[in-house]
Amino acid sequence: MSTFPAPAAGSRPQDGSDYTARHLMVLDGLEAVRKRPGMYIGSSDSRGLMHCLWEIIDNSVDEALAGACDHIEVILHDDGSVEVTDNGRGIPVDTEPRTGLSGVELAYTKLHAGGKFGGGSYAASGGLHGVGASVVNALSARLDIEVDRHGHTHAISFRRGAPGTYSAPGPDAPFTRAQGLHRTARIPKSRTGTRVRYWADRQIFLKDAKLSLENLHQRARQTAFLVPGLTIVVRDEYGLGEGGSKGEESFRFDGGISEFCEYLAADKPVCDVLRLTGQGTFKETVPVLDEHGQMTPTEVTRELGV
Repeated sequence: MSTFPAPAAGSRPQDGSDYTARHLMVLDGLEAVRKRPGMYIGSSDSRGLMHCLWEIIDNSVDEALAGACDHIEVILHDDGSVEVTDNGRGIPVDTEPRTGLSGVELAYTKLHAGGKFGGGSYAASGGLHGVGASVVNALSARLDIEVDRHGHTHAISFRRGAPGTYSAPGPDAPFTRAQGLHRTARIPKSRTGTRVRYWADRQIFLKDAKLSLENLHQRARQTAFLVPGLTIVVRDEYGLGEGGSKGEESFRFDGGISEFCEYLAADKPVCDVLRLTGQGTFKETVPVLDEHGQMTPTEVTRELGV
């Protein structure tokens, strides 16, 4: 005999008849990111704010790992926005045939789209592997991109993930929705790179969420050690330093990991220092985007440098 009490009068039926398909919610694209930001950046506090910055910086670092970039600049503007600039190859601006979108729009408006999925774009990469840029865009009140490529500067802006144009500076300026890049200037064909500036959406992030200059310096220093020859400049115009101070720090370590060891142990070595270098290859199976737009497990050959 059951020991469970009988349902009270007027209680919901227990056979599930009141729970139907109409109760299920389907969030499409970037709407899912704004509805559940914690699933993508962990939280909506200061940690989530820093996570967004890492994602944009990591895209530039990936260009450095590919041997296409040797200078990254991070600017904390006095209006609360953040700008990341690199001299890499620039995000592709041509049209992707399956979607009809430019490479910039594809990377910044479609989840799971990016050069890190294919077999030939990046041998190594960090970040959310093609998710990061679109997630940051979805969680920004405004995001501006300028790409130097093919002798022109190509630009586009977004408001909370939707592409368009602004008629004035700042995230609250009048905005008109429109797709497509527009050219803003002619430049030397040898000049390439990407500039991303975004204003974090305070509808998403907590009011007291703020960036940590100390964490930013620490991450920039570690990255510069890991990528020899890469210069990372952090310029604080907002005043996150001690006592509200502003300033600029530059990080570059041509010695790489060996120089990192010297940094960690700054005292006099007790024996000779041996530095070993080498290179080889290995194979692994990874999902690769095929010509039909499907992710197919494919065996690829990777290079391994020590």
